[in-house]
Amino acid sequence: MRGPIPDRPSNISVLRSSTLLNSLSGDDLEELAETSHMAYAERGETIWMHGGHVDFFGLVGEGFVKMVKSFDSGQEVTTEIFGPGQIFGLLSTVDGTGCPLAARAVCNTWYLKAPKTQIKSIYDDQMIFREQLMRRTIGRFRQTSDMMAKLAIGRVDERIALILLMLSESYGHEEGKSVTISIPLIRQDIAEMAGTTVESTIRTMSRWQKSGAVISQNGHITICDHAKFEETLR
Repeated sequence: MRGPIPDRPSNISVLRSSTLLNSLSGDDLEELAETSHMAYAERGETIWMHGGHVDFFGLVGEGFVKMVKSFDSGQEVTTEIFGPGQIFGLLSTVDGTGCPLAARAVCNTWYLKAPKTQIKSIYDDQMIFREQLMRRTIGRFRQTSDMMAKLAIGRVDERIALILLMLSESYGHEEGKSVTISIPLIRQDIAEMAGTTVESTIRTMSRWQKSGAVISQNGHITICDHAKFEETLR
């Protein structure tokens, strides 16, 4: 099923939703909005391939985009997921290299294709913007390093629990003790992020659903007791 198509947002509203780009002047934002293009990707559609060269970076408007690392063995691992207001592919814009990871739509998604040449000019001219990008990059690197370290030593169920908890912190909607992850996830998505097989993920999730630890409805996962679920990692 393709699912519903979200409403198309405006270029300027998507740019203003980014905490990084919001530091730019009104004139810079308006100019960027005029030269950018809103694009649509269906669930599972590849936005760019690993190692590819594109003339834009992306900014999520509605939906979610995941960054995927492919290995010679054929295995794929999801390293990050970006939601509304978040930028993907900006570092390759700054250093002029190709795309180190593939970008793929998690669900039906609107994203803004912003020209690299324009943002590179802003990066070169504005020190404040460069400093903010550096702080953002360091923060992401620390989060990713911490996650990869935990994924490397944990059991399968611990790794899956870690992924669900991390997603719930960034994209969770709290209601009492429960937290619902707003990203529509299939078992393959979770398996890729946890570095395990789809079969192991299905078995683990089924066990948790039978015990009442999680609920999976319409592609959305709810952690029924967030504090208790965290204990699986202690």
